[in-house]
Amino acid sequence: MYPHRIRLRGPWECQPLVRFVPDADGHAESLAQPLPPKCRMTMPCRWGEGGLREFAGRARFTRHFGVPRQIDSYEQVWLTLGGVEAVADLWLNDAFLGHCRGSSGPYAIDVTSQLRDRNLLTIEVESKGTTGGLWGEIALEIRRTAYLDKVSLWAEYAQDAVRLHAAGEVAGSSQEQLEVYVILDRSTVAYALVEPGGTAFHLVSEPLASAELRVTHDHTRIHQVHVELIGGASVWYVVEQEFMFRAGA
Repeated sequence: MYPHRIRLRGPWECQPLVRFVPDADGHAESLAQPLPPKCRMTMPCRWGEGGLREFAGRARFTRHFGVPRQIDSYEQVWLTLGGVEAVADLWLNDAFLGHCRGSSGPYAIDVTSQLRDRNLLTIEVESKGTTGGLWGEIALEIRRTAYLDKVSLWAEYAQDAVRLHAAGEVAGSSQEQLEVYVILDRSTVAYALVEPGGTAFHLVSEPLASAELRVTHDHTRIHQVHVELIGGASVWYVVEQEFMFRAGA
């Protein structure tokens, strides 16, 4: 089942590069300010929690890792970054990968062709506040050539029934027909044939009775929703989310 996730938790080397100090305009760089010494952190972590208390500025985080394993022709390796405060620049083996902002959501990029037997990942984080750092999980994802992207869930309420909506995109490529299933707890509630290549999908369940959802006015049950991309007999990609239906719906 895909994706296979390899979490890059730690230890990471952290080197402060520039300290920001307040001025009349708010914040400004000041190279004259003394910098904290290098340290190690386990990710995900905001730097204030990892030893850089009261620090605002730019810090470089580095981590070595080996190639995951032999990558088959139908697989790709993606670097994913769950969250950053506030902006970050990324390099892999000295090749610049890109720039991301915490406000733009999770970051992901295909790094299959850039992997070596031994690899160096460098992330420089810049924040004008003391809450800077990599607060979201950093991982390698081994994916099939087609995968789910931008998946969202919401509920539609009408009288005594509820419908579950699932929307997103099927990105990448495939030589075979693919299917998307929406599974609420252990039951399939929506299904469609899809084409890869950035194709959008929007699936809607049949009406779900409130009794089936086990929702009452004083208690709301947390449900597990799986959105699965299937090719033949193989699971190509799975998005798992917890979901709560509105009490009393």
